[in-house]
Formats: sequence, structure tokens, C-alpha cells
Amino acid sequence: MQLRVSEVFQSVQGEGVSLGEPCVFLRFALCNLRCSWCDTKYTWDFSQYRYEDEVKHWSLTETRAALERAGLTDTQRLVITGGEPLIQSAGIEALLAELPRAVVVEVETNGTFAPSVKLAARVDQWNVSPKLAHGGDPAHRRLRPEALAALMATGRAWLKLVVMDTDDTEELLELARGWPASRVLLMPQATSREELAERLPAVQALAAELGFNACTRLHIERWGGKRGV
Repeated sequence: MQLRVSEVFQSVQGEGVSLGEPCVFLRFALCNLRCSWCDTKYTWDFSQYRYEDEVKHWSLTETRAALERAGLTDTQRLVITGGEPLIQSAGIEALLAELPRAVVVEVETNGTFAPSVKLAARVDQWNVSPKLAHGGDPAHRRLRPEALAALMATGRAWLKLVVMDTDDTEELLELARGWPASRVLLMPQATSREELAERLPAVQALAAELGFNACTRLHIERWGGKRGV
């Protein structure tokens, strides 16, 4: 089995409920959405980036070895991200079957794919981030209610909504319908320290007003738009 991988690196989780946790990131190539502000276009936009330069075709053994080199045995937390990793759901399932159960697994997904029963049972934390209209994709492509429901049903999912400004309020309330407020996080759309500093206060205020959580983007605070951190 071949996995299409963008990059593997050790860092700290920069977003969500495990903010600041040491981890190893496994970033998969490919995505089914085309968000205009995406900060990982190198995983899918091969009109701007060369596929041959950006995508590694690795076996399970090669992928596991890369994770070990990045320090997975030390951190014991693996964040699987993309792109959209669930495009390669079968490969993820096979890879996780070869890793120790002690490894805590997070999956970051745009919420357009429902996980298999086996994968849903193995993943410890789902960071679900359906995209709002400001990303530019039509609703029928970016919103899959049945997939969102399946992820919520795992009992281990958090809804992470990327907010541009307060004009997004009505849309994000609709997306959060049915989710416990304690499981909803609002995060500013930002790809630079300047954008983050400008937008974070308004997002924090909006989250407080709506009874949701707010989170920053720690990797941008620390490293700006640098890759592999």
C-alpha cells in the first residue's frame, strides 16, 4: 500500500483543545476543497507547486520509519493532517494498525468524509473544521451533514470553525447547531502574525458572546508562515 505524504515533522500542536502539546505531524497530500486562503496549498495545488517535489509515495514501512525519525516514540502524540487526510482513509487505518496503541492519535479533517467504524474507534481526537463560504467552495462541496454527524457521533470530536470576521456569525451558528457549546472552537483565519494579531481579539470576543471557545494559532505566533514547524 502506498501513502501520498507531504511532510513529517515534530512540533507542538498549534490549534484546538490540545494546543501546546508536543507531537509529530503527518501531513498527507491531496484535498477535495480549494480554500482561497489555504496555508498548505503545496499539498494540493499542483498548478503552483510541482507534484514531484511535494508528494512522497511511501509504503507503510517507509511512513512508520519517517515517524520514528521525527521522534514519535518520544512524544507519543500523532497529528494526522493535510490536505484532507481522509481521502486516504484506508491507508491511515492500515498505518495505525501498525503503531502502538499508546500513541495518541488526532485527525484534522474538513468534515466531508465519514470515518470507517474501525478508524472511528482508533482515533482519540477528531478536529473537525468544516469550511465557511469565505473559503470559496460551494456549499454542496464543503458541507456534508452525514459526515459531520458521523464524526460527532464518535464522542471524540471537536468542531473548529475558521472565522474571518463577525459577518460569519450566522453561518457559524448554523454549522454549530447540535454540537455542545463546550466542543465548539472559533479560530481566526490568518496566515501571518500580522493577520492573527489583527483578527484574534474580535474572534475571542465573538466566542465569548456566543458561549463558544476561542483558540489562537500558536504555530503562526511562533513561526509565522514557515513550513514544517
